[in-house]
Amino acid sequence: MTYHIGIGASLAAAFGRTAQEPHITCDGCGLVRSVFRARGVGAPAAWFLDGKAPPGWRLINCKDGRSDYCPRCKEGK
Repeated sequence: MTYHIGIGASLAAAFGRTAQEPHITCDGCGLVRSVFRARGVGAPAAWFLDGKAPPGWRLINCKDGRSDYCPRCKEGK
């Protein structure tokens, strides 16, 4: 699974982690894509709520979860 939940600054500090917004990570190169329509602002994008890949990305579903590939990596998969 390439989805990573967001964690606020105060909770991150309490557990010695880094604050981050919810995001999808490319399973090929590690590129990060926010799930928000505008970076860190508003509600999650419709593609995320519908369980789809980000625009221009490729989603591969398998029995162990899902893999997401950015535009640079999707052609090789």
